[in-house]
Amino acid sequence: MTPSLSEWFIRISFGLTGVIHVLPLAGVLGRSTLEPAYGVTLGEGQDLTILMQHRALLFGLLAAACFAAMFNPAWRWPVGIAALISMIGFVLFAALQTHGAAVAKVMWVDVGAALLLSIGLIFHSNGGR
Repeated sequence: MTPSLSEWFIRISFGLTGVIHVLPLAGVLGRSTLEPAYGVTLGEGQDLTILMQHRALLFGLLAAACFAAMFNPAWRWPVGIAALISMIGFVLFAALQTHGAAVAKVMWVDVGAALLLSIGLIFHSNGGR
């Protein structure tokens, strides 16, 4: 059976959310990928680098879950809620504090992705019709 237009939209919304969350995974490689990606200097020592690498790894897990949810409807609500909490949380943190251009770019990407995923979840709640 061919998926409906709504089902395609749902899959695309999870797929794009997955792509957005897989991009930071490169941060597991360390300081040389983390600093330019976020426009920050991680400072002396490795503590902050380790924390950011762990963050990158968690984004990779969330991306994998988003990709799985594209084709597994039972995963859509829990994965969608987790992704929305992540994105909306970041937007709130960024909106309430001063930040640089790189963080602003990430914030606006998260705003768009959260809207797209929210619409995808609305379609999903209507049975993909």
